[in-house]
Amino acid sequence: MHAQPTILIADKDPDGLASSINAIRLEFMCDFLTALNDNELELLLKNKTIHILILDLDFSDKHEGLSLLDSVKNNYPETAILPIIPAGRPQLIKKMLDRDLFFHIHKPIDLLETAIALKRVHESHARLTEPPDTSVQLTQPAFHNMIGTCEIMHRLFQLIIKVAEDDFSTVLIRGDSGTGKEMVAKAIHARSKRTKENFVAVNCAAIPDELLESELFGYTKGAFTGATSNKPGRIQYADKGTLFLDEIGDMKSSLQAKLLRVLQEKEFEPVGAFKPIPVDTRILAATHCDLEQLVSDGTFREDLYYRLSVIPLNIPPLRERPEDIIPLINLFTDTYAVKRGREKFTFSSRALSVLTCYGWRGNVRELENLIQHMSILYSGKTIQIHDLPEKFHSVTVPENYSIPQNKPTTDTEPDERGQALYPSADMPWEKGAIDFKELINDFETQLIVQAMKFTEGNKKEAARLLKLKRTTLLEKIKKKNISKLWEK
Repeated sequence: MHAQPTILIADKDPDGLASSINAIRLEFMCDFLTALNDNELELLLKNKTIHILILDLDFSDKHEGLSLLDSVKNNYPETAILPIIPAGRPQLIKKMLDRDLFFHIHKPIDLLETAIALKRVHESHARLTEPPDTSVQLTQPAFHNMIGTCEIMHRLFQLIIKVAEDDFSTVLIRGDSGTGKEMVAKAIHARSKRTKENFVAVNCAAIPDELLESELFGYTKGAFTGATSNKPGRIQYADKGTLFLDEIGDMKSSLQAKLLRVLQEKEFEPVGAFKPIPVDTRILAATHCDLEQLVSDGTFREDLYYRLSVIPLNIPPLRERPEDIIPLINLFTDTYAVKRGREKFTFSSRALSVLTCYGWRGNVRELENLIQHMSILYSGKTIQIHDLPEKFHSVTVPENYSIPQNKPTTDTEPDERGQALYPSADMPWEKGAIDFKELINDFETQLIVQAMKFTEGNKKEAARLLKLKRTTLLEKIKKKNISKLWEK
């Protein structure tokens, strides 16, 4: 266990938790405080360092339960919350998951459930508040072969790390086609305790319904015509490892029921068998469908949905993180050109502007296919807009558009307005001496303006990106008188 926590119980009738508290106190060596009403809760949160709040959602007389929970979550982000779900309110579980609260307990209070949930919340909270692991450099472009230089991807990577440490909970990975759902699943497996065991991927949409059952569960000899011997299924092959079910929304209802048993009972029956086989496999599922809508339509089991989405992970589409496009281009260029012995190619600034403004319906997969295509046709060249496939020719680039990026582009060619994104090494020396200080000053100004645009005027975040002290950045902005240049 980590440092001794202080746990606050907000419950009108804490006697129901008394036996659990006394039993857990010995294991946790923690300080327990209780609040019987809103005023006591507010005073304790303000005046004490509360590590974990056990909150009955029917606690408050002033606020509706979720409203109170959200208020505490927003005002005291360093306090982990363990909600108590009142009896007969299972619909609240999804609302907890939507708030990234993955652990809860039910009324009437069960000692074992309370102990397990409290232990997991405490360990998760301790990992979040302890000094960051310097061995994990999320600021680097690649994380388990995934590119993510923007904040939303860094949060995804951090969540993958936390999810991987919990070895049993099912994970539902959501994202558009081509965003890299299988890569996320592989990253979770690679960072888990199961990493030395099998990672088994099954695309539920790619295997016909009549074959998917035998592929997943296997079959016994004589189960059907042509079954001349026993065949283990992929669930059994993933025993002690990880099973990744891609496009789970396409699974037919009869198989959904069998999969639910695997999740609940940790056992399965091969086709034609009468005796269940125990199995220890962690199941990760992925879909681009709206499973909630499928549940409403009656085509996906509600109980299976809640079993699968214990921990939901959402992968943003590429159009929502355009600053990752250039790092991805650099990665794929290296993969399909340099490592295959072809001469490296580059994109002009105008071509890069088009690529970063394009919608990318196929996401990262579509971008990868483009780079592979261009590496074959334009090895050793600078690619202009007219060299791109026809669908890119109609892309509109806004006036005064600045390419979103965290790193220098592959090209320093000036754009059509004659302003280079980065200083070019090809200076006009034939015209005489250049003004070195002026050139450096202009470049410094450009970097500050781009950082301020990227952070939407957040000076603290811009200083972090530029690796400057905030006071230094403020002095430079004031001295250059550039405070209006990044405002929309």
